[in-house]
Amino acid sequence: MDLPGPSDAAHPCRPTVSCTAELTKPGTLEIEEGTSFSRLGGPSLAASAPVTIKQTLATWLQLQLGTNGYTALVAPPARYLDNVVFGPKLHLVDQGKVVPALALEAQLALPTFPEDGYARHDDAFFTAFASKDIGPVHVDLNGGAYVWGLEASPRTQWFGALALSTALSSLVGVAVESYGFTDAPPLASRDAGLRAALSFTLRPWMVLDAGGDAGFFPSTRAYSLFLGATFIPAVLWRS
Repeated sequence: MDLPGPSDAAHPCRPTVSCTAELTKPGTLEIEEGTSFSRLGGPSLAASAPVTIKQTLATWLQLQLGTNGYTALVAPPARYLDNVVFGPKLHLVDQGKVVPALALEAQLALPTFPEDGYARHDDAFFTAFASKDIGPVHVDLNGGAYVWGLEASPRTQWFGALALSTALSSLVGVAVESYGFTDAPPLASRDAGLRAALSFTLRPWMVLDAGGDAGFFPSTRAYSLFLGATFIPAVLWRS
């Protein structure tokens, strides 16, 4: 095991909906954590503390374990630990002069402890990733499906997201993203929005982020604010 150094670069998926098709180096342990605050439809408010742990095993394989974390809702009140999500991410192609980097991901979400107001059901998430550097701009295009309620009468929610990011300096970067989710009643509502964020690269292996987004469907979600970090605490082995 080794501590991270200048050659160990984090690949944040926070704070956008979309994520990069690139993986960290084999042996790298990467953690993403943060907090978010949202105004949902009507007077309802929600706060959560998501966390994701990612371990890269090979240049083509990464295992992920995460959750939206402790979640608190207002009107109606509810407090619970959200589903635990886990599964592999497969890196298929490195980006070239024309071809983008490509990756696929499949994850299973399982409920945690019973709580009032917590809808406990099994879900599955499938995502395709494409990433490309075009001059100074990094482009991430994602699409896929969330399958809610595997245990009975599953509902499929399709989604897509496009994020553009660039470095303003060696320390500060900016990202803008548009995204949308189809309606999958009664388990998931349609959602879409425009998100903007600033990132702060304190070290190649530590990136902080902060920003917000405006929802296009106020009855589902009016706006969100978020902040967090992506960092590499250790490199378990080096190639």
